[in-house]
Amino acid sequence: MFETWEELEESIKGCNRCKLWNTRKNIVFGEGNKNARLMFIGEGPGADEDSTGIPFVGKAGKLMNMAFQAVGINREETYIANIVKCRPPQNRNPEEDECEACLNYLRNQVILVKPGIIVLLRKCSFEKYIGKRIWNNCK
Repeated sequence: MFETWEELEESIKGCNRCKLWNTRKNIVFGEGNKNARLMFIGEGPGADEDSTGIPFVGKAGKLMNMAFQAVGINREETYIANIVKCRPPQNRNPEEDECEACLNYLRNQVILVKPGIIVLLRKCSFEKYIGKRIWNNCK
């Protein structure tokens, strides 16, 4: 594990731990307040995120921003990341090996942020943090 943001961010540059590196434009590392009390974790970047390198800027990001505004959350006060840091082709769900390849990056982000609350968005992020057995019982 890395002790500083600089070390962690440097470690992901040029990552080729899974096949997603072949088609990415940008690594979508994460964004926001690195001391946030509230952290959001999604599955993976889409086309807009791949183009910009910033998480949740496409349709889902616009919806997220509207939800934030409705409940009085300032996006700049949160930290937003994804399980996988590169866009899966055609915005498909990340595959198991792709999630596993990025999981230590995400775990290190959580360790460095030290959030009070983590919001897991979608199946992949829930399964990785809570476990498949519990996810299957939630259906």
